[in-house]
Amino acid sequence: MAPFSLFAMFALTAFRMNSVYRSNTVILALGSYLKLFVLMSVWQGLFRGKEAIGGITYDDMMLFVLINLLVGTLTYSRIGSTIGDKVISGSISTDLIKPVSFKSYMIADQWGENMFRFLFSAVPACVIYFAFMSVPTIAAEPLRILLFAISVICGIVIIYHIHYLLGLTSFWTGNAYYIDWFMKAFYELFAGTFVPLWFYPQWLLLVGTFLPFRLVTFEPIAILAGKTDMAGALGIIALQGFWIALLLLLEKWAWSRAQHKIFVQGG
Repeated sequence: MAPFSLFAMFALTAFRMNSVYRSNTVILALGSYLKLFVLMSVWQGLFRGKEAIGGITYDDMMLFVLINLLVGTLTYSRIGSTIGDKVISGSISTDLIKPVSFKSYMIADQWGENMFRFLFSAVPACVIYFAFMSVPTIAAEPLRILLFAISVICGIVIIYHIHYLLGLTSFWTGNAYYIDWFMKAFYELFAGTFVPLWFYPQWLLLVGTFLPFRLVTFEPIAILAGKTDMAGALGIIALQGFWIALLLLLEKWAWSRAQHKIFVQGG
């Protein structure tokens, strides 16, 4: 129970640190609302006069945008760039002597921040928007909702470990500028967060199937929206499990090498 207690303590600390800046909280909530409003307006314009596009209805898109905002808040990560900054500044030395593993500390800190953003930014934005607009219905059975929740958790684990692995590469490169660029270039393109993968050309969709990014938010939402059958949903979760196992193996190998790198750099 001790490791879990330390994890919870670090996450709660990060949560409280974000709650200190109240004006920033208001700005975050307004930003989330504006993003939701713009996306809904864009898709409303694209679907005007059309019952469906490629088998996807406007109600499907409303549900996608709503859940994507909520899930996207939980999967947000700056772990990679934070590790890079710590390596460059040398402050990582203090993190390595904390009574918790470095990875657990980084993930706990990110989780605390994300929970704050979820509760005080994404959720209020959705409530405000749908207080004046129609609310999309979710005609999903309990088993599908359960599979969606499991898939979301797996997606969070995947994206955190991708960021963590990218952060560890800064031990060799000595900088961190490429981490945010890499994630924006590849994640936003292949994760289907802005434009759902339903509308991608086949060749680009094929490329995305070999990458883990679509498993973070798009596939869990597809499960909830009923675009993936139960057998397919179980297959998605199994594939997520495969990527988690692979990322854990890569992370352990990279961390063992990074510790040796720290020793060498330290003389």
